[in-house]
Amino acid sequence: MDFAAGETERRIGWLRLPAIGLAAATLALPGHDPPTTAFAVGVALALAYGAAALLWAYTQPVTARFSIVATVCDVAVITLLVGLSGGPFSEARWAFLLVPIAVAFRFEPALTAGAGAASVVAFLVQAISHESADDPGANRIVALHAGYLVWLTAAATILSFLLRRRTERVGELLSARQQLMAEALSAEERERRTLAEGLHNDAIQNLLAARHDLEEVAADTPHPSLERADSALQSTIVQLREAIFELHPQVFEESGLGPALEAIGEHAARRGRFHLHLDLSFDERHAHERLLLAAARELLANAAEHSAAANVTLSLRRDAYEVVLGVRDDGRGFDPRTLSGRLREGHIGLASQRGRIESIGGRLSVRSQPGQGTAVEIRLPA
Repeated sequence: MDFAAGETERRIGWLRLPAIGLAAATLALPGHDPPTTAFAVGVALALAYGAAALLWAYTQPVTARFSIVATVCDVAVITLLVGLSGGPFSEARWAFLLVPIAVAFRFEPALTAGAGAASVVAFLVQAISHESADDPGANRIVALHAGYLVWLTAAATILSFLLRRRTERVGELLSARQQLMAEALSAEERERRTLAEGLHNDAIQNLLAARHDLEEVAADTPHPSLERADSALQSTIVQLREAIFELHPQVFEESGLGPALEAIGEHAARRGRFHLHLDLSFDERHAHERLLLAAARELLANAAEHSAAANVTLSLRRDAYEVVLGVRDDGRGFDPRTLSGRLREGHIGLASQRGRIESIGGRLSVRSQPGQGTAVEIRLPA
């Protein structure tokens, strides 16, 4: 299952615990006998199961098998609590209604229908076999509640089907958007490479030839003006080489994302005169590594130009289902609420990166305060 499915199971896990508590609280209603030891043990087991399922959803990969097993356990736990608290007359029986609703969040119509059917069968079996099944009015209560369950199962199944169809459509649109973004990034990289190669093969080579001719003239006829011209040419060549690196760091093509991040980080550190700290623990290939590189380049350039920081930390790691890129500095900081104003003034760098990142299902967050530095974090699906 993907990251969204894991998030769904975690949300269901948090809903499960209060549902168990509400089912247990039904014995506190007027007219109910005090809870028995067996019921107390059942509640304790149910809470232990709910906590264990929630812990698993946070610490382990969530699979389709987990969803099925959790659904079966939910029905079993509710059946146990209802059977121990009055059978067909137990107010806890309303907890059966929660099963198809919770399963509908998984966007699996067949699983929703199956869970609802299992709830109906479980309710009927425990109600019919309970010692209070022969009490006056029990048959009407059982029939009415079973009808509620059947109706809700049908409604939840239809809802799950509609949600799944809508999710698939959104996924298709997102996939198309990601493809367009990948093509745009690829075109941008090609333009960067073409420009970098043109500057290197033409402009720098012409400057080097001019500098060589100038040195020959200066050797025969020394003059301060020639020395100044030679110094200006040398400075221009250095600036062009830095611009070429900014346009297209060759190390990315040769060694991959990690070394490229290190190279652009060191380059930004020289420009911004800050100390660079690297924490690059993610060394796998990633479908959007060019986007990560472009984002890191923009964030480091901002740190070098605006932060006046003494230390900047560049990090890249894997966090569960996500790849996380972070740039943190101890510079002057700013009020994040001013970002919209800077966008109106034409500072589109950060906004452009945010748009690209969100277009492929990622997130960009900015934390900063005046005088407290800035931390920018980018999260992309792994």
